[in-house]
Amino acid sequence: MTSERKSFLFDLKTNVAAIMIYIVFLLLISPLFPGVTWFNLGDFTLDVVNYYHGVMIPLTLMIIIVTAKVFKIPEKLYKFIVLTNYPVLILSFIGLVLFYPSWAALADEGAQTLRDVLMVLDAVLLILGLLIFPFKNRNEFKNVLAGYLVVIIAAISATIAAVMGMVYEYGNLFTYSSIPFFNSYVNSIGGISTFLGNLITSHSHQMLPAVMGGIVGLTAVLFGYHKLGSRYKMVVSLGLIVSFIGIISMSYLYWISSFGTYVIPAIFTSGPAGMNGLALDDSQTGIVGIGALIAIIGLIKTFDTQKGSKLAQITSIGTWIGAMAAMVGIGYVMEFNEAYYGFGSPGTPPSGGPGYQYDMAFTNGHLLYTFFMLVIVAAFFAIAYYFAKNSEKKLRAPSYFAIAGIVMGFEGLLVYVMTLSWIVEAIGLWLLFISMAYLTWSIVSTKNVEYNVI
Repeated sequence: MTSERKSFLFDLKTNVAAIMIYIVFLLLISPLFPGVTWFNLGDFTLDVVNYYHGVMIPLTLMIIIVTAKVFKIPEKLYKFIVLTNYPVLILSFIGLVLFYPSWAALADEGAQTLRDVLMVLDAVLLILGLLIFPFKNRNEFKNVLAGYLVVIIAAISATIAAVMGMVYEYGNLFTYSSIPFFNSYVNSIGGISTFLGNLITSHSHQMLPAVMGGIVGLTAVLFGYHKLGSRYKMVVSLGLIVSFIGIISMSYLYWISSFGTYVIPAIFTSGPAGMNGLALDDSQTGIVGIGALIAIIGLIKTFDTQKGSKLAQITSIGTWIGAMAAMVGIGYVMEFNEAYYGFGSPGTPPSGGPGYQYDMAFTNGHLLYTFFMLVIVAAFFAIAYYFAKNSEKKLRAPSYFAIAGIVMGFEGLLVYVMTLSWIVEAIGLWLLFISMAYLTWSIVSTKNVEYNVI
């Protein structure tokens, strides 16, 4: 194999840059895909969900690849994961294109299923590599214990969520008729309709907090929290352990509510028929974010002396603050006032609420801001810092755009929820997109890369 081909296939920067280019390109051309209209009141449509997966699955693979490198998983496992990169990108794009014509339905299902199988296999190999890490790298393991725990539990949780999604797709297409014992079990816990409803809810609600938790743990390690003085390292470790507990609790709730009969309740309820209250699963995903906020107190001490690198760190951490401001500062407030917001349903309490459209605006706006753009930006800038030693000047402008986008996006979400006008949030999301495109160019144009290693 020639050195050029070897570099193309296995070089970390080359593979990361390919994914970044793919994501930026797809975001740019999203209006060309039928049905992909971002600002619609309520949940994502099927067209948008399909497109969303076409972007977020490659992003997840990028996180897996970098995590595998940082935690020094065995070379053979790492090479297999990296070799799946370009097939996953190609299959994701094919899945987007073939999603629309009816004659290509089977081909589309085949392409997306193959991609999903590769991704689950990559995730399993990453978990195996992470399990090996403490035995082959004892000193490094001791130094990054808290970060390691968050990363591995997040990987396990995200893999479970991915399998839930695949089980949902299989049941949606074939109703489990070819698996008699499982079909019987599904019927015993409420039937196919109830099971699929619980399954897709758990998949969608568990996957993103797990991935975001993994980004938090990985970011802490990339920032070198383990090199801090004992007090600040203890603060970061405390925050990471809180996130670790939150991921476990969240994952358990979604597991027993999908493959069991547990109905997730609301806590601190009040109002007509107990409409107002915080969903128990939301409280647990919130714990993941609270842990991240605690970790920030210590991570500030890791900030680089070089301006560009420091701005990249501020941007990465800023996404965590933006996400929690949206989910807790706006989302929790709405949950405690569902007698007005009515869970996005028209009518009067307890079947709906007069402000249901504002609830639908939050559903749409927070999916775009918190669970889409901020996740991408968080991963992009944490990884950019990983490459930052010889390119810190190129990180300054992208960071300014991103910081402005984080602030404008949050303010825009607030305006969207209060007035149903999405224009301000759209400006914020465009700023975030510009920052991603600029950052991608910065990484591609950096020739000599030195990695920050643990």
